[in-house]
Amino acid sequence: MKKQKDKQFLIHLSLATLVAVFPSKVFAQSLNCLSPLIFGEIITCGAAGTVTVRPDNTSTSSCVTAGGPISRARCVVSQGFPFRPIQFSVTGATFAITNGTSNMNVTGFNIITNAGGCCTTQTAPFLNVPIGATLNVSSTQASGTYTGTFGVTAILQ
Repeated sequence: MKKQKDKQFLIHLSLATLVAVFPSKVFAQSLNCLSPLIFGEIITCGAAGTVTVRPDNTSTSSCVTAGGPISRARCVVSQGFPFRPIQFSVTGATFAITNGTSNMNVTGFNIITNAGGCCTTQTAPFLNVPIGATLNVSSTQASGTYTGTFGVTAILQ
C-alpha cells in the first residue's frame, strides 16, 4: 500500500515539475513612454520648411531655424519569459499638432534607427525604442505653442 502511494506521489510531483518548467501561455509586457518628441522653437524663413528630429537625437531643418530643446521621443517595451517577437509601431502615418487655431503636420516617423520606418518586429526581453519624425512648417505658420499626441502600439506575436 505504501509503495503505491509513493508511486502516486512521484507521478504528481513529476507533473508539477513539468508545469513549473513549461507554464501555460502567460505573456506579459509593459510599454512605458519616457520622453516626448520635441521640435524646439522654430522661426520660419518666409517659405515652407521642415524640422526633422531623428532617433539618434540629431536634427536637421530646411528653411526654418530650430533652437531650444529638441529631443526624440523614447519608449521602452519589456516582457517576461518566454520571449516572443514584439511588433512595435507608430499608429497613423501623420498626426497634427495645434496651438488651438493653427496646425502643423508631423510625418516621416522613424523608430530605433534614422531610416527605421514606422514599425519593427524584434525578439528581446527589453526593447528601447527611440522615435523621430519630421515637422512640416508652412510659410505663414502662426506663432504659438503647439502640442499634440501620437499613438504607439506594442503587440506580442
